[in-house]
Parts: sequence; C-alpha cells; structure tokens
Amino acid sequence: MSGTDARTRLLTAALDCFLERGVQRTTVEQIRKRADVSNGSLFHHFPSKQDLAEAVYLQGLEQHQAELHAALTPQLGLRAGIEGVVHRHLTWMAEHPRLATFLLAPPDWIAPRDAPQIAASSREFFDSIAQWLRGHGWAGTPALTIVIAIWTGPAQEYARHRLLSGADRTDDATQVLAQAAWNALKPLLRPNAPEGSR
Repeated sequence: MSGTDARTRLLTAALDCFLERGVQRTTVEQIRKRADVSNGSLFHHFPSKQDLAEAVYLQGLEQHQAELHAALTPQLGLRAGIEGVVHRHLTWMAEHPRLATFLLAPPDWIAPRDAPQIAASSREFFDSIAQWLRGHGWAGTPALTIVIAIWTGPAQEYARHRLLSGADRTDDATQVLAQAAWNALKPLLRPNAPEGSR
C-alpha cells in the first residue's frame, strides 16, 4: 500500500468514526483498524487524533472552498457570481453530505480555526473572495465577514437543517436563496452603476 493510499484510507476511516461516535469517543485504534493500516503507517501520517481530526476538517474545507472559488472567475458578471456561489455551496453540501456534516456540525469537537493549515487555507480563500468583490465594486464596507454572512449565511443554515434532519434539498429553495443573496448584496456592490453593468 502506498503512503498516499494509507493516508486516504485513514482520512476516510476517521471521518466515518467521527460521525458515528464523535471525535472524543473515537480512539486512534478504532480508526487504524477500520483503515486496515499498521500502527507505523498511522503515526507516520498523523501523530495524534487531533492531527487526524484537523486533517479531515481541512480536507472538507479545501474541497468546499475550491468549489465556491470556481464560481468566481474574473470575467463572470456580478449577479452570476453571487448566485453561482450559493448554487455551488448547496450543491457541494448535497454531494458530500458526510464531509459537510463534519464541517457544519461536529458532534463534540470544534475545529481549531487558528491551526496553521486551517488558518492559512481560510486566509487564502477569503483574500480571493475580497479581491473578486473589489473588482465588482465593493469598497471594503461593510466588512468582508458581514458581506459573506449576508451572501452565504441563509444557505448555510438551510444546508445545516437539511443535513441534520435528513430532508431533501429542492431546486426551488436553491433558487430562492440565490435570489435573496443577490437582492441583499446588490446595494453594497457598485450601487451607482447602471443595472446593465452589474
């Protein structure tokens, strides 16, 4: 088994165990057995359970961020970008429900957002979002955190409810949330520009 295969199996096994038992009640031995790897392989890749939990979180975070970032090409119009992020956000959550559940509602564990790799990934992502917004008329106010909360907050809560309740997502809900994000952000981005240039 290659090192890459072992690492992938460990991440998959860890996610399964964390969702079934919670991070605190999962042991590294349970993860190792489920992944079917040696102790040496486990500790080579992940010296501790905390390292494993952070790696699972980072895997989901980076996949999700890449999906959203793909919606924000420089040539894309403002409305298409705003609505596209909401669509991609909900689509990724629906297509990766286990990772999404771990990101949104860890049963007994809160990801350390100041962990170096997690913090670096988030910083790079938010910098790219800010750059795209500045190119579409955002003057820096309100703060980026507020803009993103307005933009994706309702979709995030909808996804959280759907994942935790097991309800199916509807296309109507996605379109409504995308439209709401556009309506809320439109006044903050190039408010004086002609409608056709937005």
